[in-house]
Amino acid sequence: MATHRETEIDGVLRAQNPWWATGALPVRVRHTQPRRADRRLRESERPTLVVGPRRSGKTATLYRLLDDHLRRGRPPLGAVYVPIDHPLLRLMELGPLVDRALRPCEAVERPLLLLDGLQTLPDWPERFLELVKTRPRPRILAASAVAPATAEAEYDTVALPPLRFREYCDLRGLPDLGAPPLEILEPRLPKESRPEEDYLFDRVLDPMLADYLVRGGFPEAVFEPDLAAAQQALREGVVARAVYQDLPAVVGVLKLADLERVLLATLMHGTGPLVVEALSDEVGLDRATVARYLDHLERAQLLTGLRGDRPRGRYFPQDPAVPNALLGRGAEVLARPEARDHLLAGVVCSHLVSHCAERGMSIHSFREGELEGDFVVAGPQGTRLVLLGEVAEPERLLQRTQADAAFLLYGSRSRRLEALSFFESLLHLPAAYFLYALA
Repeated sequence: MATHRETEIDGVLRAQNPWWATGALPVRVRHTQPRRADRRLRESERPTLVVGPRRSGKTATLYRLLDDHLRRGRPPLGAVYVPIDHPLLRLMELGPLVDRALRPCEAVERPLLLLDGLQTLPDWPERFLELVKTRPRPRILAASAVAPATAEAEYDTVALPPLRFREYCDLRGLPDLGAPPLEILEPRLPKESRPEEDYLFDRVLDPMLADYLVRGGFPEAVFEPDLAAAQQALREGVVARAVYQDLPAVVGVLKLADLERVLLATLMHGTGPLVVEALSDEVGLDRATVARYLDHLERAQLLTGLRGDRPRGRYFPQDPAVPNALLGRGAEVLARPEARDHLLAGVVCSHLVSHCAERGMSIHSFREGELEGDFVVAGPQGTRLVLLGEVAEPERLLQRTQADAAFLLYGSRSRRLEALSFFESLLHLPAAYFLYALA
């Protein structure tokens, strides 16, 4: 006989899975913007973990996959959504909770199990790994705002960052500009460039990129007319919950104000390599603690870390909305070249990291004396450099990094009708075009 608590838990599960009774998703969760990762998630048969910062669209992605499941004629009782962060559901251990949630699916050969909010469970990576190993029957898709410390062979991990620039343009209603998909290692660039088309790209994409650098790619902030309100929502719903709820639950951080101070100091650092010793002195914490906190902030998807050929790393905001919201910066930030360049470098970095992760390529930075390369992308087909702004001795950088070619990106060019220039090894592109076309 079920206990009172188990009866209440069954009631919560029924309420969270209304399609068991109706056969369809509620309209309020049915129509959301498709994401780049949807196809891979839809086709995967392996257990898969979706990782992204809070408010990046993980729950909406799970609902889209569930809607696709139902539209394909699969049985409504063959799809189970379990919000792990529900206060009552957190009272049960993960394994027994999943077993109870799957009871209505006993007649379904391979039910779809959607687990949301894993990061709210202490030691969730170990619990999730155990679940994957011991429950082979369901097809498992899970979402977490905190990444595991190490990748596991038993399941796939798919990153779901905030909206990429092309997704942002699509959501804002920008018509398809017809830019050919840009692959870093196999660039398919036009042999010739017509000035009137270049001007159109500049005239349309430059203002859109400027807006993106201020607002960022968190979906709820895209259409919020009040930027201050959007930033407050991000401070409270993304940063505060990551620092004061998710990370304490997963990694056991106790001195949360110190963690937030490291985040702020890193966001204000700039684009150059970050010396942990210098940051340690700035925030008044020992080097080991600062290094550990930087790792935690990467796992919470607030920072993107880029390792170099030497121990020094470079750290960028995962999304431009994070520093702007924390520092209360509006459009005026674009008038400050150093701050704008830092935001742009962070956007290019996060896009390249996603591009490389989807294709099994590596990315790092390069520094040798005064010679510095922003991003070095390497894969089976070769090595490419991606460089921002004016770069001294790009040919020497190519030689030292053994790269085949370099993309030289500039923030925006003068409003002259001049063709884009493509040389044998140096490709000059507007950053907005590069980000928009990046496959």
